[in-house]
Amino acid sequence: MTRLRIVRFRASESPELLAQAWRLRHRVFRENLGWEVPSIDLLEFDHFDRSAVHVGVLERDRLVGYWRSLCTVEPYLLELHFPMLLGGRAPKSSSVWEISRFAVQPKHPDSREIGKLLVREIAAFGRDVDAERLIAVTEPTFERFVKQCGLAIDRAAGPVVVGRGAGDREVHAVVISCDINPRTLAGVGLLPKQQAA
Repeated sequence: MTRLRIVRFRASESPELLAQAWRLRHRVFRENLGWEVPSIDLLEFDHFDRSAVHVGVLERDRLVGYWRSLCTVEPYLLELHFPMLLGGRAPKSSSVWEISRFAVQPKHPDSREIGKLLVREIAAFGRDVDAERLIAVTEPTFERFVKQCGLAIDRAAGPVVVGRGAGDREVHAVVISCDINPRTLAGVGLLPKQQAA
């Protein structure tokens, strides 16, 4: 396996990495999954990107995996675009963060390993920002993958049909949540913050 490494960045810190993330998101969400997300010049981006923390897996200098996170005190995806999934009770707290736009380079020979690294980093990120809980809107297939990677999650809502994708198939969404605690961290091989320092 090629050497892979995790990076975290804000939009203003690394415009080249963000552009790579937008290209990857276009390939995964627009081209492969057929989601109805806005895309311009083969780039998928939105207004949430400005305030998000972006997380990527780099293979040398090429971004091959990605997700982003938004603190729920700011406007976020679930709150604004899928409020019906939680009955209009989307959390607003500095201790709750949303994960979105999880993507892995299509047909990459190490795609499963990249995905596992990204899932483990979800827990590490939650620990590092002192989150009590992480939430995400996702498809049931991704929910299963996260569980297979050892991350302890619960389904908070769904599945609900939220649109149509490639081949005119229905896109089902679920809301998953992950409490950041020693048991959750241990499930993916991580120590609590005070022990990891």
